[in-house]
Formats: sequence, structure tokens, C-alpha cells
Amino acid sequence: MRIAITTTQPTSLAATIPPQYRKAAAVAATRTAWDVREGLMAGMQQAFDRPTPFTMRAWRVDGAKAGEQVEAVVWAAPLQARYLFWQIEGGQRRTKGFEGKMGLHSGEVALPTDQATRDGYGNMPLSFIKRVAGDKNTGGTAKRFFVGTPKGGDRAEGVWARVGGNKRLVPLMIFATEAQYQERFDMSAIAGRTVDAKFESQLMRALQAGA
Repeated sequence: MRIAITTTQPTSLAATIPPQYRKAAAVAATRTAWDVREGLMAGMQQAFDRPTPFTMRAWRVDGAKAGEQVEAVVWAAPLQARYLFWQIEGGQRRTKGFEGKMGLHSGEVALPTDQATRDGYGNMPLSFIKRVAGDKNTGGTAKRFFVGTPKGGDRAEGVWARVGGNKRLVPLMIFATEAQYQERFDMSAIAGRTVDAKFESQLMRALQAGA
């Protein structure tokens, strides 16, 4: 996921454009890219429920260089881009690595219940997921966690914790065939508004400073 802030001079005029203007355009594009990054971070605070610091650090900036084409780029780091994609584009989420370890197949997802351990951001901590994955089985009572469909009653397939001396099962995650995401974060609209609002003033500022 990337956003490019580009200025291009017609080839017929390129030789007549003063070097200081090229430099000012590069400075303005770079500063505007940082403005876009700030706008995206503010937008995530509004669109998402308690975004983690890791998510907030998603956006990176590649500055522009003076030339016939000046381009600064705002892009999402690969790890964050994997899950931000679904919030930006929408669609069906893919099965995650830990879900595969639970025996889920492609297109199946594990949805946490209210009984699952959550961190301050509402997510299942990696330590909790590893504990479940490392102490589970599909039958018997030797392990703390049971993966599958419990016998008796109309109970769903998922991950269940054995509690009360193995006398009771409590649901931690329920398996579903799909998790459909709606578009929640309009990255392009935020970037467009920011460029419209900031680039001209950043260019004037750079020109006045003799960039």
C-alpha cells in the first residue's frame, strides 16, 4: 500500500526550470508526505478501536529528490500492511498462521469469545495464543485446551478451555467459515485531502526559504 505525491514538468520546459524550483518542489513533496502520514495516523485513531502502537507505526515516508519528476512516497510497512489491507479494501480475511496450527483450513477463522484473554487493545496476546497452541488436543482430558466440537448440546466447533477440574468446558474461540471485513479506513481520501490542503503552502514555504 503506497501513496505517491508527484510533480512532473513537461519535457519541453524541463531545461528552463530553475534548479531552486526543482529543489523546492522536492522539499514540498517530502514535507507534504509527512503531513499525509500524520493525517493517516489521526485517521486510524478515529476509524479503529484502540489501535496498537505497532499499528500506529505502520506508515513510512520516502523523501523526494529534485529532478524532472519529483516524487515522495508514503507506504505501509509489510507486517502492518498484511492486516491493514482488509480495513482499507474490505473483503474476506485469510486464515492466519496460528489458526492453521489449530487445524483450520483456508478460509476458516477463529473468532475470540468474551472468555478469551485480551490485551489492553482488545486483541488476543501472542503469549495466550502460544499457550493454547502448545497445550491442546482433540480429545481426552490430558490437556488444558480442547479443539473441536464438544459432545452434548448444540455447541460450536472451536477452542475450549477445561475448567473446574476438567468438569466443564468454556469457549475461548469459535471457528467460522469466513470473516468479512467492511471498508473502514479510506486511506486515499485522507491522502487526497491532505495533499490538496498542504502542498501549495509547503511549496511556497520552500521557495521563500530558498530551498
